[in-house]
Amino acid sequence: MAVPRDEWLRLIDEEYLRGFISEGGAAVKFAVLAEQDDAPRLAAELRQLAARHRLAHAAIDSAASKLHMIQDVFFAIARQIDWPATAQRFLEALCTDNGYAWPRPGAAVPIAELADANDVDEKLLRREVNQWLTQRIMHDTNMAQEFRIAITRLCQDRLAPAGAGDRVAPPVLDWLRGELGAIGALRSASIYRKITRHNARSMLRSLGHWLRLCGDRGLLLTLDIRRLALALPPGADGVRYSPAAVMDAYEVLRQLIDEADHLEGLLVVVLADADFVEGDPRRSVDSYPALKMRVWDDVRPRQRDNPLSPLVRLT
Repeated sequence: MAVPRDEWLRLIDEEYLRGFISEGGAAVKFAVLAEQDDAPRLAAELRQLAARHRLAHAAIDSAASKLHMIQDVFFAIARQIDWPATAQRFLEALCTDNGYAWPRPGAAVPIAELADANDVDEKLLRREVNQWLTQRIMHDTNMAQEFRIAITRLCQDRLAPAGAGDRVAPPVLDWLRGELGAIGALRSASIYRKITRHNARSMLRSLGHWLRLCGDRGLLLTLDIRRLALALPPGADGVRYSPAAVMDAYEVLRQLIDEADHLEGLLVVVLADADFVEGDPRRSVDSYPALKMRVWDDVRPRQRDNPLSPLVRLT
């Protein structure tokens, strides 16, 4: 019944990454692995596919990140995104599109240097850049308001003088990565609340749109959920999931599936093992019908799995 891994990867490449995902679509796929050692190899092959199609890539292991908390899922992704590089690419393209040459491609340039390189008054150029950022970012309602503010601040930081005293970029990065201590550090940036379960999904939607704005075609995310099937004793290394936490993690996955129509350029590949479909009744997909109904085929061929179904067994 299982599908050969190479055939499944080929179909993911041809049917999803080459067109659907790269053009702004989103999908969630579950891959049930035959052997535990298959996970690192499959994850590496998916990373190569992401690079081939100019997709950003992030990998989350449920043993290291709390999969049952959507904000921790976003933080784990955010820690793997090079935020200054995305801001740099966007800002360079923005200036080029408006007829201004960037003097040192790939590097932050103070606004005074950018003005000198283009023979324009610094104050006039600063006003123009702020207008462009307002039109392209702050008015883009495909991103959450606080996300737009954060990204605008990161872009402005690429134009700040070297060694500027009041730099807002470090706390913005900490905020995106879930590492900010007190939200008061961002009051000057007009950000007044942390990323929690209430706004993390909107941040994930915003991230997909932002990546496409700055040159990537989307994001390929691998979620290794094999840890959910393990009933570990107290004190075990890594994240330990109670049956209730497993249900919460499945709810996070269910929400990702249901929100695929609102996500942009996102392919989520969930790596599981046989315990996900036939393991402990308190931890397998049978324990959460809302998720099973979304990934389990109502009609299944006798000879083999459908390689394009939401859930496949791989050999």
